[in-house]
Amino acid sequence: MLSVILLFYVYASGLILLVHRYYHHAFVSLALIFLYLGVLGCWGNSFQFGLFFCFKWILPLYAISMVCHAALIESDTTSMPKKYQAKFQLRNGVLNMKNIRRGVSIIGSAGSGKTESVVFSFLKHFNKYGFCGVIHDYKHFEITEMAYPLFQDPKVPFHIVSFDDIYKRVNPIAPRYMEDEESVNEISRVLLENLLEQKESVASGSSKFFNDAVEGLLGGLIWRLKMAHPDYCTLPHLIATYQYLDTEQLVSFLSSDFTSKAMADAFISGIDSDRQTAGVMSTLANALKKISTPRIFMTLSADEIPLDINNPKHPSVISVVNNPKFDIAYSPVIATIVHTITKQMSVRNRLSSFFLAEEASTFRLLNMQRIPATLRSYDIATVYVLQDKIQNDLMYGDKASKAILSNLSYQFFGKANDPDTAKYYERFFEIIKQPTRSVSKSSNWNFDARITKGEKDVSKIRADVFFRLKRGEFIAFADGKDKRVKFEKPDIKRELPKPVFAQNHPEIRANFQRIHLEVRRLFS
Repeated sequence: MLSVILLFYVYASGLILLVHRYYHHAFVSLALIFLYLGVLGCWGNSFQFGLFFCFKWILPLYAISMVCHAALIESDTTSMPKKYQAKFQLRNGVLNMKNIRRGVSIIGSAGSGKTESVVFSFLKHFNKYGFCGVIHDYKHFEITEMAYPLFQDPKVPFHIVSFDDIYKRVNPIAPRYMEDEESVNEISRVLLENLLEQKESVASGSSKFFNDAVEGLLGGLIWRLKMAHPDYCTLPHLIATYQYLDTEQLVSFLSSDFTSKAMADAFISGIDSDRQTAGVMSTLANALKKISTPRIFMTLSADEIPLDINNPKHPSVISVVNNPKFDIAYSPVIATIVHTITKQMSVRNRLSSFFLAEEASTFRLLNMQRIPATLRSYDIATVYVLQDKIQNDLMYGDKASKAILSNLSYQFFGKANDPDTAKYYERFFEIIKQPTRSVSKSSNWNFDARITKGEKDVSKIRADVFFRLKRGEFIAFADGKDKRVKFEKPDIKRELPKPVFAQNHPEIRANFQRIHLEVRRLFS
């Protein structure tokens, strides 16, 4: 008899476990079934029999159900390492995210509290678990001065790359980052697209030819410096070289290497056409003029920070600082730096890291719609911050913008000012049935009235809700659930280190002149 009872419990346990595994409301449903069976067993029998029936059969089954329910919940939360499970304390509770590697988008108008609420919470999480990462700080040290006091672990140093006050210098076209021709083609395209401010519109016809010729000329110069003068393969030396050489010298320099000649072939082949040559050269000259300044030269003239920031040999966090006053000059260079960093980060078996792009629509990355999904497979979390979806549409086009945001699984929607943006937010949330009631009155003297009741499908959170959100208040969509979240005003310590060179330091001007003199000596 005992063996029969044990066998029954084994089979019952297996069945209960299967129900819990594949049915979302298993715990409540099984509890109601056990309650029904208990009442059925007690009905019409003595109190002693009912008590015996419940203790022998119902309570053990209910206990098994509780154990299965708790075990499966625990397995769901512990299967993912804690460093990927973000937990934010809110004014109205707690927000849990099970896997931030799936990517995060934060969209809210100016003054919605994106930086101090959501971004700062993510920075605290990344610091707590020792993440490496790269930050694009658009608003001139606003994020950097919050991040610097947090990231004080000497094992993961915090570096600042700025074009006003100079902290650290980087070289995004250092030969070690460009192993092949494809790498050179990509980086020249990223730099040129941002310099020429190419957005979603695709060039065609003669304009496409000129753009391709300019891109090939730039790529050929990078490759030639990489192979012939690796110590001078920097953007400042490249600009100085282009500005120093005349057309004949430039063609001779590029033609002395088969690869650089092939890259710049559209330019070299059209050398007999004065108009075509002048068009290509003037286009590149006008583009490079934007970044031919002493402070930009200073920042890009040395390779002081390894850009493979998630390498276990030298992990780091880099904050690349923009300035809204000069973003036309700074954004192309920042896009080039961020491109090189993300390419160097995309290597397997590296440390956990993050890519935080504030005002992400202010610079253009190559194939941005594929970057969040690509980085996820390399253990990198993407946090994509915008003021409005329309800005992203203007930079990448409607389809590419939609692809970018659809690859980011966690959504934070702050205050909206545009009706189309509010409607876009509304589509993320489930459709529910809303009761309707209409009254129709008769026009005769009887004053009859007819009331019609019905239902219509509406979004659970309507567009008008997003117009009324306050600072620090967001509608979050996480792990298939939506929640209205209110962040507490954080107590943020703001601090910056002392720059190596202040923006008016005489060494900045001296470095600018030194680079031009070095180029003259190379070709004299």
